[in-house]
Amino acid sequence: MYFDMYREDFVLFADICFKSFGDRVKYWVTFNEPNLQVSLSYRYGEHPPCRCSGKFGNCSEGDSEKDPFVAAHNIILSHAAAVDIYRNRYQVI
Repeated sequence: MYFDMYREDFVLFADICFKSFGDRVKYWVTFNEPNLQVSLSYRYGEHPPCRCSGKFGNCSEGDSEKDPFVAAHNIILSHAAAVDIYRNRYQVI
C-alpha cells in the first residue's frame, strides 16, 4: 500500500532527529494526540486532508467508517518503527 512509503519517510525523519538532537533531548514523543488527528482529519474532515463521508462533514471524498482505522493503524506502525530505531541505535542503557 502507499502508506508504507509514509512510514518509511517517518522512520527516516525520526532517525535524523535522533541523530541530530539525541544529545540534547531527554524525552521523545512521536505523535501528539493521534486520536484527535485521526478523528478530526478522517472522521469529520475538519483538518487536512479533509476526508470524510457526507453525513459526517462537508468532504468531497473519503469513508468516515474505514479511513480513521486505516490512518490510526499506520500511525501506530510508524510509532512502533520509530521506537525500534531509537531502542536499537540510540538508546543508552
